[in-house]
Amino acid sequence: MVPHDFSEVGDFALEHAYMISKSSNSPINLIHIVRKTSQIEEAKRRLQEIADNFIANKTKSDVQINVDVRRGNLFKEIYNYGVEIDAYLAVMGTHGEKTVKKAMKVVKKFVKIPFILVQNPVEHGEYDRILVPIDHDKSARIKIQWIRYINTLFKSNVYIITHNYSDGFKQKSLAANVKFAQNWFERELIDFDIKVLENGKNFADEIYNYANEVKADLILVMTDKYRGYVRDLKRAANKDLFKKIPIMCVNKRTDIIKLGGFN
Repeated sequence: MVPHDFSEVGDFALEHAYMISKSSNSPINLIHIVRKTSQIEEAKRRLQEIADNFIANKTKSDVQINVDVRRGNLFKEIYNYGVEIDAYLAVMGTHGEKTVKKAMKVVKKFVKIPFILVQNPVEHGEYDRILVPIDHDKSARIKIQWIRYINTLFKSNVYIITHNYSDGFKQKSLAANVKFAQNWFERELIDFDIKVLENGKNFADEIYNYANEVKADLILVMTDKYRGYVRDLKRAANKDLFKKIPIMCVNKRTDIIKLGGFN
């Protein structure tokens, strides 16, 4: 699913979705929300034109793009559409820090559907270098399971970044999460590296320092951590990286059966 607002970042989101669709053999579903019924026909014409022009510029493309326009509340209608089409993944363009709160209102509604948030066009052609921050929260293990799916599409290398805790319980929980990740990746034959920081560093900046070091093309985070990481960025270079590297936001959930093989 790709919510499109007729902006440049909406086109970027379509480009990223196309990259995923080619590898997953899945259709793209473009959705636009209007406020008035009288706007539906013109909006659908524009959306279909965007889809047609996009596909026309691709050689030998067999990716199907469906378009739809709904009237109503932006957040509610995007959610209803995602449920209706049984979307398993969404790609959405954002306008940076100024729209973080608005973007999170959309993302948090979809407990079972991760969102990849983009601000720039595709740079490397695939998500083959994934950076994953890991902390002590056990629920964050869901990120590891989604990496397995991405790896089936792009044969990705994974870069884990974490930090030590002074709190003994948190440190024990972190060690268990790291061990879980190691076991999972080794079993799935996924190449990975782990970087452990000392306690007290600005974790948000360190995430992007590491992203720059390993040339990450996707950062995978839990949705409830996203705003904090953005807010805590201090280095100007890292704020620029925030604009360039797509971020996949995953919500906390207990079931993970939609794509099969995750349980």
